[in-house]
Amino acid sequence: MITYWFELLVGPVPDLDAAAERLYEAFGDNGADGMLAGDERGGSVTFSREAPTAMDAILSALDDAEAAGLTVTGVVEDLVTVADIADKTGKTVQAVGHWTTGARGEGFPEPVIHRGERIRLYSWAAVSAWLAATGRGEAEPGVAETAVAAAEVDAYLAVRRALRNAPSAYRDRVARLSAA
Repeated sequence: MITYWFELLVGPVPDLDAAAERLYEAFGDNGADGMLAGDERGGSVTFSREAPTAMDAILSALDDAEAAGLTVTGVVEDLVTVADIADKTGKTVQAVGHWTTGARGEGFPEPVIHRGERIRLYSWAAVSAWLAATGRGEAEPGVAETAVAAAEVDAYLAVRRALRNAPSAYRDRVARLSAA
């Protein structure tokens, strides 16, 4: 089995300690493979879950989080900073910085999240694929699969939110739009 890394986004977490305790209880036989962070505005649970597929990993983590009373609002793949990339590849932050600017190698993936000069988050799946394509490393097993599964489950969660928020007069009609 592969270990899949991803993050569940959750609604407000007014009592972090109590929520963490419920979450660790919900893990049961899976062991404590998630880390909860948050406050009254919302939070996230970062997972490293071993499973047969990324979809299995994400859905079982979602079940555990909701069994612990957390409201799951989204899921994202493993997003990394330049420092994370350096750590994962054994390179220096400066070397990775050269990759990101194109000074050493072309086609480095664009940041998924870019806020100002200092905050840039990259898709580890895209970076891993770039490393393999340029001969700078090997593609990490499961990261591309995780990115796809995270996007799919995130879309399902968006549909669930839309259905919950839809006026009752339209709920059935809106639900038919998402029927297979």
